[in-house]
Amino acid sequence: APRQISLAEVEKHVAYDDLWLVIAGKVYDVTAFMDDHPGGGEIMLNAAGKDGTDDFEDVGHSPNAYEQLKKFYIGEYAGGASGRADGGVKKSATGGMTTSGFGALGATLLPVAVLLLALLAAYVGRL
Repeated sequence: APRQISLAEVEKHVAYDDLWLVIAGKVYDVTAFMDDHPGGGEIMLNAAGKDGTDDFEDVGHSPNAYEQLKKFYIGEYAGGASGRADGGVKKSATGGMTTSGFGALGATLLPVAVLLLALLAAYVGRL
């Protein structure tokens, strides 16, 4: 049976010189591929410590990329609770919040700002 790998274990392998990725329910040790990745190894760090399926698929990898993944396969993703003290909240490389943390606020404020500007323009236009 394939090895079952938990989220807590995946979270221990999030460095440039020790990187595991979760893609489509499978875990891959891509450490040896970091320097060969066409987009650079740093880009793969964005998918570290979490399920990176969406990140992988959103890029539009070629069938060859999917084929290459097979040689890095180490087990099946079992999921589970985060083993990190911060509860698995992903931070950016600079340590701050990622832009996705601001997304909900921005999605609310932008339409309000546009509406206010439209009302202001209409009011000023009547003066």
